[in-house]
Amino acid sequence: MRFQVRRIAAAAAALILTLGALFGLQRWIFQTQTSAPLKMQLERVAGVRSVTLDFANSPGVVHVALRRVSDIETTYGRLAGRIEALAPGAALDIAGTSDARLAAAAQDLSFSIAQGLATGQFVAMRQNILAQGRRAGVVARVYIDQQNVYLALYDKAHADYFVYPRGAK
Repeated sequence: MRFQVRRIAAAAAALILTLGALFGLQRWIFQTQTSAPLKMQLERVAGVRSVTLDFANSPGVVHVALRRVSDIETTYGRLAGRIEALAPGAALDIAGTSDARLAAAAQDLSFSIAQGLATGQFVAMRQNILAQGRRAGVVARVYIDQQNVYLALYDKAHADYFVYPRGAK
């Protein structure tokens, strides 16, 4: 009886050590083959201030803080392309350097964007956003492609960026 208990304990210890080694190896491979290269690739994109990777849950989220960029659509496309190549399925979250005025303007403009997305009247949406931005004292830029509506808000010292998925129409 004692002999079987020792064998079971030894087998359990070997299993635990093997699983620990495999999970450690998996983490090391992920770090060296995905995480570090992804972060380096994203930091090379013009306008990127910092990159934070959050792969605690699958498929993960990549947080990118941007400096002032002139074309958010192109910058977002470059970032998304690099993420898809190295970490397929990971979500991209972008942010700028916001302040209270830009945050308030973004809140107000979100209604025009929601209406434009719901109705498909993007020309009217753009006109409303530009007019609302002028009234709020910020420069608003709107870009659109097949997947998203991009909103960039600027004032003298700050810039913030928002991406709204268009969804299937």
